[in-house]
Amino acid sequence: MNAGDPLIRAAVPADTEALSALAYRSKKSNGYDDAAMTRMRTALELTTARLSRHRFWVAEQDSQIVGCVALAPIDNTTAAVRSFYIAPEHKGRGIGKMLWIELLTIAQSQGVTCLTAEADPASVTFYESLGFTTDELAPSRNLPGAIVPWMSRQI
Repeated sequence: MNAGDPLIRAAVPADTEALSALAYRSKKSNGYDDAAMTRMRTALELTTARLSRHRFWVAEQDSQIVGCVALAPIDNTTAAVRSFYIAPEHKGRGIGKMLWIELLTIAQSQGVTCLTAEADPASVTFYESLGFTTDELAPSRNLPGAIVPWMSRQI
């Protein structure tokens, strides 16, 4: 790690406000209008309850959280990648790849052999760069009426 590189660490309850703001800003940067953002607001809120259910990591740079990702177990060998957000002004700087490496290392150490993701359409190219393929287009869990790519990757 070089000076100025983000620090990847486990999220803590004190991060929830910053994580919620990051999720909102990141999702908004994908071109959603105010009505869609209002419908997604609750889904984008990263609460202490969500932190306790899933394993979250944050990328922190200059004392600011600039990215996050979560691993949510589905069964003994499958887990979902969730809450993968990068601050809009930090996209394209390798922060997502750093978070991905941390998540992948932990998933493999836990015996996970398949990762899934409900991808935002704007994020498909990024997920494909990580080795994910689209399994199907299906209704979004978070945006009523929207159809999104559901993707997976063997590890």
